[in-house]
Amino acid sequence: MKITNLDKGMAYQLAEGAKLEVERTNPFFNDYGESTTPLDIPASDHNRMILGYPDTFGRREKMVANNVSIEDGEYFAQCRQIVLSAQHKGNISSSFYINDGSFYSKIQDVKLKDLFKDEMVPGCNTVDECIAFCRSLIDGSNENYGIFPVLLTDDSGLDTGYNYKILNGYGCVASLPPMEMWQQNSDGTYDRVFAPDVKAFTLRSLNMMGLQAESLYFEGEKERTEYVNAVPISLDKGYYISPFIRANYVLKRVFSYFGYDLQENFFTKTSPFDKMVLVNNVIDVMVNGHIRVEDLLPDVSVSDFLGVFRKKFLCEFVSDEGTHTADIIFFKDMLNASPVADLTRCVTEEPTLSYKTAKDFKRVVLRPKSQVDSDASDSYDDIKDMMSKNPGAYLDPSDGCFYKDGYSGNYYVRTKIGECSQPYDMGDKDFDTQDVTIPECMPEFRMLQYRQSDGHDGIVNRDTERLLFIGKGVTLNSSLKVTEEDDTEDEDEDSQTTPIMLAFTLSPYSMLLGGYYPVGTVTAYNVFEGSGIKAFDYSLCFNGEDGIFEKFYKDYDLMLRNSLQDMKVKLLLSQSLKQNLASHAKVVMRGVAFLFNKLKFTLGGKNEPTESEMLTIDLTTPISEAKTLDELMPALSCEYKWEGHETTVQVSKSDYENAGVDKDRTFKVLYPPLPSAEYVGKKYGEQKSYVSQKVRHASFWRHSKWEYHCTTVWLECVKK
Repeated sequence: MKITNLDKGMAYQLAEGAKLEVERTNPFFNDYGESTTPLDIPASDHNRMILGYPDTFGRREKMVANNVSIEDGEYFAQCRQIVLSAQHKGNISSSFYINDGSFYSKIQDVKLKDLFKDEMVPGCNTVDECIAFCRSLIDGSNENYGIFPVLLTDDSGLDTGYNYKILNGYGCVASLPPMEMWQQNSDGTYDRVFAPDVKAFTLRSLNMMGLQAESLYFEGEKERTEYVNAVPISLDKGYYISPFIRANYVLKRVFSYFGYDLQENFFTKTSPFDKMVLVNNVIDVMVNGHIRVEDLLPDVSVSDFLGVFRKKFLCEFVSDEGTHTADIIFFKDMLNASPVADLTRCVTEEPTLSYKTAKDFKRVVLRPKSQVDSDASDSYDDIKDMMSKNPGAYLDPSDGCFYKDGYSGNYYVRTKIGECSQPYDMGDKDFDTQDVTIPECMPEFRMLQYRQSDGHDGIVNRDTERLLFIGKGVTLNSSLKVTEEDDTEDEDEDSQTTPIMLAFTLSPYSMLLGGYYPVGTVTAYNVFEGSGIKAFDYSLCFNGEDGIFEKFYKDYDLMLRNSLQDMKVKLLLSQSLKQNLASHAKVVMRGVAFLFNKLKFTLGGKNEPTESEMLTIDLTTPISEAKTLDELMPALSCEYKWEGHETTVQVSKSDYENAGVDKDRTFKVLYPPLPSAEYVGKKYGEQKSYVSQKVRHASFWRHSKWEYHCTTVWLECVKK
C-alpha cells in the first residue's frame, strides 16, 4: 500500500504490514460517507516534514486537511487526510475520508451566503437597471433567476387596501367593477354585501380591458407610500422587487466552490425542477443600485441547503475524488436498478441474519421544519385524525390544501382544514414512525383580498388572486422600523432571516396581454388561472398523487414496512471490487438481491475477509402498504353530491311572533355527512327562518306596513 501526500507530491513512510480498514457507508441509511479507521504512521523526520511537524510543542498553526491518494494494487482513490494526534518519536494518527466522506468533510460549518460573498448580479449598476433586469425575467428564459408575485405579512395597520403586502406585484392601476358577494361574519354566518367600484393596483387576471403587456409594471417601479403600524413611510422606487435565484444554479455553484463539477441530473433535466427557485423575502435588494447575490439566499449552512434536497426528494450527492465530479442518485432508482455484481464467491462463511420484531418495522412521516402562519380552521396531527373529525374531507390538488364542504342556508361554503404543508402522516398506529423533517419553510397559498369601504360604516373584502404566502418581509439594505411608545422596535430578531423556501416558476403567455406573466406555485397546478390548470407531474407538497411521498418516498416506505432486515456477512473482495463497488450498489448473493448498509474492506497487508453489513430488499409477508388518499378520503371518489335548496313564502304576523327559535334565525354553516345513496330523495338539514320587513314607513296619514316571510333551506343528495 502506498499513501501519497498530493499537496507535497511525496509518499509517506509506512510501517511494515500497514493496513487500512475502510468503511464505505450507504448514504441513504447513514449520516456520513466513506472513511477509514485511524492509521498510525511513523513519526519519522520525513513524515513529520510532509505534515508540517504536527508533533511540535506549542504549534500555533491550525491543522488542515491534506489531499492524498491511496494505492493498493488495482485500487486507487483520492481522499482527504485528517491528522488526529501526533507524538515525537512515536506515531502520527490519521483518518482518511474518501469520495463522499471527503466532500462532506469539506462543507461542514460553511455558510451558503459565503459562497457568493460580494458577488453582484451583472449589469445592475443603478436602480433602473435592476428593475430592467427583473422585467427581463418575466418570460422565464433566464437560466439562473426567476420572478413572480408572492404575499408578505401585512403590518400596515390599515383597514383598507390589500390584506397582504406584495413582493413583485406585477400589474397596473385599474377600476375594480362594482359587484355583490357573500362575506363571512365573525360568528361564522354569511351576508350578501355590495362592493362599490374602486381604483387600485391590480394583478393580471383583473385586467380584462385589452391592456398591452407594456402597460403592466412592477408596483415597486414607482415611488409610493408604505405603512407600518399605520405610520406612513415614503419609499423610493426599487422596494418590493426581488429576483429569485434558481435552485439548480445554486447547487452547481456549491459543488464548484468545493472543486467538483455537478453532472447533468434529474433536477436539471426534469420539468418543473429545471425552473425551481429559492424564494426570498427581502424587500430592499436593489435600493442601493445593485443586487447582491447573497441577499437572495437563505440564512443557512451549505449542509442544511443540501439537506433539503437529500431529505425532501430522498436523494444523495455522490462525489468522485479522482475525477472531481459529483452526481445525484435517488433511492427509488437505487432500489429498482439491476444488480451490479454477484458476490456469491466472495462469501467466506455463512452470514448472520437478524430479524426485526413487529415494532421494528416502520412507516414514513414527512414534515417541514417550519411553516408560515396558517389560516386553516383547525389543525390535525395526521390524516386519520382529520378524517375522524371530518368524514367529508378531501384534498384539492390545485393548491395542495384540505377542505370540507358546508352550507349556510343554501349558500355553498368551502372551509380549509389543512394547509398544503400538512405533513404526510397517515396515522397508522400499527407502525412506529420514521420521522423525516426537511429543513425548509413551506410557502402556502392565500387569497389576496382588497379591503374597501362599502360606502357606509362597513368593510367588504373583494377576492382577487390566489398567490403564495411566505410570511414576514425583511430588509437587509435599509430600515423600515417603527419605534413603539416604549422605545422598542416592532421587529424581532427572527424576522430578519430568510429560510429555505422552494417553488416552481411558470411564465404563461397571455394573448389578451400580448406577453408573458410570471406565476409561482408549489403544486403541479397553475392556480393563478382560476380553478387551476395542471402544468406538471410533480408537486412540492407532501400529499397527493403528485406529491413528495408518492413520487419519491413510496418505495422507501414499502421497504421500512416489510424489509430492510440486517445481515452481516464476511466478504473477501478483489481489488477491482474494492475500487468499483459503490456503497449504494445493489448486489446479489446466492440469487438474492441486497443493498449495502456498510461495505467494509482492508487495504494493505494481507487481503483478509472483512464483515460487511447488508440490508434485505425482498418483501416479507403479510405485505403492508400505505393507504392512498383515495382510500382514506371517500369524498375524492364519491358518486354523489349535496345541493342546496331554498323557498320563501309570505306568512302572518302571528306565525312570525310564534316562530320560537326560528324567529329572525340566522342560518349557521352546516357540514353534512358524506353524500350517499341512502340520502337520495330525502331532505337533509332543514332550517326555517321567520323574518319581518317594513314595506311602508309611517306618516302623519297612515301607519307603517310590515310583511312577514318564512324562508326554508335544506339539502338534497343527487348523483354527480
